[in-house]
Amino acid sequence: VNKSIFEVYFTIPEAIRAEFGKDEVLLTEHVQKISGLDALYKAPEADVQKFMGTSRSYLKPTVGDTHADLEVEFSLNLRNGTDNYILKLFRAWAALGYDINTGSRTLKKDYCAQWLKVSIANREGDIFQEIVFKDVMINGPLTGGISDLEYAADDALNLTVKFRSDWWDDKLA
Repeated sequence: VNKSIFEVYFTIPEAIRAEFGKDEVLLTEHVQKISGLDALYKAPEADVQKFMGTSRSYLKPTVGDTHADLEVEFSLNLRNGTDNYILKLFRAWAALGYDINTGSRTLKKDYCAQWLKVSIANREGDIFQEIVFKDVMINGPLTGGISDLEYAADDALNLTVKFRSDWWDDKLA
């Protein structure tokens, strides 16, 4: 199993589909890395009950939180030399939760994407695990992007976006 053989596919919220729908499929091409998949492996932790100087261990009946917090790093490119389309798409998506320019807000049904899918494959490209996160929302500020500029820098800019999903389907081959 290699950690570099994967793809991430996206849907975007319906509220921004008219403006950014053509870029939805391009998001996959800009993914550099994804983290937070360890949410799939949550299990109850042990606890201790004391009685007359003895300890008895048992598993807690819950796993605490049951959501997945994902973090995806995207490369940034300019379309036609001036269109920073990846950054614009995620700024518009983040503004659905709260638009810092106008103070407007929307309901969860409007700021969630239907799904985000992670496909993990072997060296021949056979998918052995596919995780489909449902009702995906942006979770917190966009980081990277154009936050710092420096004359001596020569590296390309990336954008990191945090997502949250409360439920998912995890299919193993």
